[in-house]
Amino acid sequence: MLSDVLWFLLAASVLAGIVGLWIGITYWLTPHVEDPDGSARITGSCGDTMEICLKLRGGRVVEASHWTDGCAYSFNCVCSAADLSKGKCPDEIIAIDADLIQRSVGGLPSDHLHCARLAEETLQAALDDYMKKAAKRSV
Repeated sequence: MLSDVLWFLLAASVLAGIVGLWIGITYWLTPHVEDPDGSARITGSCGDTMEICLKLRGGRVVEASHWTDGCAYSFNCVCSAADLSKGKCPDEIIAIDADLIQRSVGGLPSDHLHCARLAEETLQAALDDYMKKAAKRSV
C-alpha cells in the first residue's frame, strides 16, 4: 500500500516537472518583440495567462508577439489578437474586441468564450501601456 502511494507521488512529481519544463521552454522559444513600446501580461479567472507585446513605428503596429500558457483556444485567441493589431493605429486597435477575435478564429464553444475576452483584455492593456509611455515621452 505504501509503495503504491510513493510511486504515485513520484509519478506526479515527474509529470509536474515535465509540464513546468515544457512551459518554460515554450516561453523561451516563442519569439518576443525586443524592447516593446507596449506590453501586457494578464492572468484570467480561468488561470490562463496571456502576454502581448507591441512595437509601433509611425503610429502603426509593425511587430506584435504573443504567448500563453493556456489551452489551444487561448493560444488561437491571443495569436489572433496580436495578428489583428498588425498594421493598425491605436484608434483601430481599440475596435478589436472579443467578438472580432472569436470570429477570426472561426468561432469558439460557449465554454471558451472567455478566451477571446482575455485576449481582448490583454491586447487593450498592451495598447494602454503604449499610450501611457507615449504620453510620458511627450511631456
